[in-house]
Amino acid sequence: MTTRDTMYSEDISQGPGGEHDQSISVLQEGITSLPPELDTSGNVEYKTKLDNISETRAKHLATQLQWRLAEGDGHAVYVVGVHDNGDIVGITEKEFRDTIETINSMAEQLDNTCVASVDRRVLGDNSNRIVAEVHLTQRNALPRTELRVAVLGDHSVGKSTVLGCLTYGESDDGRGKARVSLLRHRHELETGRTSSISLGTVGFTAEGQMQNYANNRSAEHIYRRSRHVVTFIDTCGHEKHLKTTARAITGHSPQVFCVVIAADTTGISATTREYLRMAAALEMPLMVVVSKMDVAEKSTFSMLMYDVLHMLDAEVPERDKCIVANSAEHALLAEDMMRLAVVPVFTTSAVRSVGFGELTTLLEKARACRTCDSSTEPSYVEDADDDLFEFDVEHLYSIDSVGSVATGWVRKGTIAVSEFSNRPLIIGPDASGSFADVKVSSIHTLRIPSETACAGRSAALAIQPHKALLLQKGMVILDANLLGKGGRVVSNELTAMVTVFDASVSKMQNVAVHIRAACYLARIVQIEDDVTHHAYNGQTDNLKHAMVRLALDADIQVYSYPDMPIVVRGGRCILFAGRIAATQS
Repeated sequence: MTTRDTMYSEDISQGPGGEHDQSISVLQEGITSLPPELDTSGNVEYKTKLDNISETRAKHLATQLQWRLAEGDGHAVYVVGVHDNGDIVGITEKEFRDTIETINSMAEQLDNTCVASVDRRVLGDNSNRIVAEVHLTQRNALPRTELRVAVLGDHSVGKSTVLGCLTYGESDDGRGKARVSLLRHRHELETGRTSSISLGTVGFTAEGQMQNYANNRSAEHIYRRSRHVVTFIDTCGHEKHLKTTARAITGHSPQVFCVVIAADTTGISATTREYLRMAAALEMPLMVVVSKMDVAEKSTFSMLMYDVLHMLDAEVPERDKCIVANSAEHALLAEDMMRLAVVPVFTTSAVRSVGFGELTTLLEKARACRTCDSSTEPSYVEDADDDLFEFDVEHLYSIDSVGSVATGWVRKGTIAVSEFSNRPLIIGPDASGSFADVKVSSIHTLRIPSETACAGRSAALAIQPHKALLLQKGMVILDANLLGKGGRVVSNELTAMVTVFDASVSKMQNVAVHIRAACYLARIVQIEDDVTHHAYNGQTDNLKHAMVRLALDADIQVYSYPDMPIVVRGGRCILFAGRIAATQS
């Protein structure tokens, strides 16, 4: 981040030998010109003066300020009395007061933005003209809630199209127009088949107004205007890309499953049933969206809806089912869905833009149980060390000006900027099971500079490991004294209570194990019926519930904790899914 000592971008002034001169400032005596302003990057904006501003111009200036703040990670510098080409001309006292008033007005138009300081200098040419530096800051201090929704379903049911309508507010043309913005690769555009994980975002203001790309130009704008943010995880439907979908389920920490079924189908596919079973196995809140209502036939649609409800009765028998027709009781319905009491069923048409109002109303009301503010939301207490920090790493990036950045999900605890210097954190494990001390230098939540990162929220942490360590997704960052507590161990064996989807699963079978954002090869060394589960359920279900022990390669060590979700594949099919019960050291 640019600081007051290096407020002018390194790109605009170079000293002898190519070294950057970072000390240049309009406040220095004897300075008559600055390097030209950078229009396409940096957090520094030159303004000769800002007076007699029209309403339209004021809105443009506020947008420009937001961009400069984003470039400076929440810090912008306005240099007053300077032309865009760097010529220092100065302004009168009245023009200076009007300019500062305008800048304050610009800050008021943005969330949580203020003028941090104003430093001025009177030019020494007997003109009494003024130049100044105005520093503005923006912090993510507003309380926000997050909800992550994994969108699952068979291929060609319209998952990406539904998300395109939600996130961009556009109707589909019947040929895939709405999904284009979500697809990431050319072959996806050509085939219409998603092969990678993509994320879509909608937000809701405190008053319930929906924010998406129809009324915001970027995800950052959506985040800043919203008090409740819903992130959709668009997954692959074809069995060829099952590995990618499994990674989305375990590695992106979804809090709700949304299973999409096309209204023009004549039956429920095996893939759809598999995802419903997974929702039950992972005890995940579930909603069903019936898409493509514009092409549904009356003669088959009634039978399809009967099949959907019958299938839900079979796969999630303990939950009620509700076909949503109005939004009168959405707050109660959302609460019941999150506590696993009901499965809402929505009917939508992307071509006619029908049914999305009901869906977004429920999402606006839905809240996950784990939040920063335990006084207003229920919280699941997992152990006595609930204030200790634990962060699941989903992705790792290397940024030239920052270094290593880990993005992911805060599973428990809170970390604050003020604690960076005296809070011992570790990152790992690597393949050998080793951890390394790590320093966190900054926090972003929802792409906004933040003072804290807390449980139940996504975050991006700028990190500096204290020793060489091969960083990889699937690692964790946690308080050093949390390791070993509450069943948290590092081992090459995993024990889980699972629901078995494939009756052919057998001892000593080789499988692919998905935990967090990583995938490992393992062997089933023990599998036993879960007698307790069958006794509790009266053995009424036809799925096998079992205790499974998995052994990874001897040179692979993984970090696990009780209740961690696990999905196990055998090639292109899901063998079983569940949660970690215990790990054998």
